[in-house]
Amino acid sequence: MSDPDVDDATYRQIVAGLMEDGEQFAKSKIKLYRAVVLYRVSQAKKAVGLIAIAFLIAAAALVALLMALVLSLSLSVGPLLAGIIVCGAGLLLAALLTYWGVKTFPDLDEKLFDDDEFDVAPSLSALDETRDRIEP
Repeated sequence: MSDPDVDDATYRQIVAGLMEDGEQFAKSKIKLYRAVVLYRVSQAKKAVGLIAIAFLIAAAALVALLMALVLSLSLSVGPLLAGIIVCGAGLLLAALLTYWGVKTFPDLDEKLFDDDEFDVAPSLSALDETRDRIEP
């Protein structure tokens, strides 16, 4: 028979080697994911920059439109009242959009798949029914 001390040392070496290999594998996997993320971010920089510039131009266009609206209203109701009307309408629109956004915001505390069609774990009643069909 073989010596238990030699077998024990061999098992220790095997387990230690497996631990080191697992650690190296995990580190390599993290490096791979990091490289993929950095690559995707570098590819998206131009698109994000273009979208940001488009957003700024759209905001400037809306400011110009609101200023034109104030100027056109100021001819009939005066500049102060025209500014108040346009500001009030803008704030009302912003409040309605905020309310709509908050109301439609998903509840992140709920389970991800509450619907039956997406339920991946069987319910207890389904397990009982299956057991009743299997057992005589």
